[in-house]
Amino acid sequence: MRVIQSKVTENDGRLQSMIKHKSLENVNIQLTIDYKIKNILTFVNTFGKILIKKTSSDQPNLKINKNRKDLVQVPNKLQPINNISVALEQKIDTSSKWARGCTITRKGEFFFTDYFNSNEKMVKLNAQCNTEYIIQLSSPYSAFDVEFINDNTVAVTTGKSVGFGKRRGISIVDLTKRNVTKFIDLPNHTYGITFDGISLICCVEDRDLHMISSIDYSITTVPNTVLPWFSYVSTYACKIFFTNPNKYTVSCCLYNGTPVWEFKDENLLKTPCGITVDEKGNFLVVGRDLCNVLIISSNGKYTKQILNKEDGLRVPTVIFLDKIKKQLLVTSDQKVAYPYRISIN
Repeated sequence: MRVIQSKVTENDGRLQSMIKHKSLENVNIQLTIDYKIKNILTFVNTFGKILIKKTSSDQPNLKINKNRKDLVQVPNKLQPINNISVALEQKIDTSSKWARGCTITRKGEFFFTDYFNSNEKMVKLNAQCNTEYIIQLSSPYSAFDVEFINDNTVAVTTGKSVGFGKRRGISIVDLTKRNVTKFIDLPNHTYGITFDGISLICCVEDRDLHMISSIDYSITTVPNTVLPWFSYVSTYACKIFFTNPNKYTVSCCLYNGTPVWEFKDENLLKTPCGITVDEKGNFLVVGRDLCNVLIISSNGKYTKQILNKEDGLRVPTVIFLDKIKKQLLVTSDQKVAYPYRISIN
């Protein structure tokens, strides 16, 4: 009997302890997913990438002068752009009288915008360069530059959209439905546009660059980047690069608007328009007035002309580089686009 009493007392103490520490309570865990995360598979193809690069030390090289006891700093030399080759593959009929935007899909298909008066549209050519379909964007929108957000969605700027009921901003176009599913109103005429994987970055006439989130379409601006009409923009790493056709400049800044460098040489570049970037951060830009294409190093120090009139360019306006297939597309005002095979070492 004493043994039983002892066991009862012991187990009662354990039970009271479990009750005190709430060990007998049921615990239910509920998960609530933010609706914004649902868009991640639509707008984000990858979570990012990791690159391992070997670079020289940030410390300056030191050289000892035998005639002096002190040390002299010798800055590291920046390497110029060398070993570039371009080869014309064919000429493409774009079916666009005033092509202002162009891009290439992963399947090798081509998209062009046509900014021609009152007949603005976007044209898709298949990989064989035959017209597959046309999306009319003349009213109440327009069609200047084009940029992919994902495989089935593009953003199209309106350019100088003039006329009763015309809207100024960016059309979000569903390529499966072949119509505008959303319109983003902006404070003035919109021109060049790019997508950095998170936000659309757009040139707005006489305004700073506008950044539009692809998740909730919230809008911010980049200070110190007021641009005129017909400006274009591109990005690489944490920097933004944009053209100013009025000042004949190509500029680089950080996302907070801090200027990094500016390139200007009227002997090489007049009325710069379209701009694109390679996998090393070198930029290729169209010079409309000189009918040429320049490549500019990511630090703005070196440049080289890779195409000009002698290569058949006529009134080039916009440019796109397919980094995977190494295909450079240059589009002109004469309903012709020039795809080149390009190699940059």
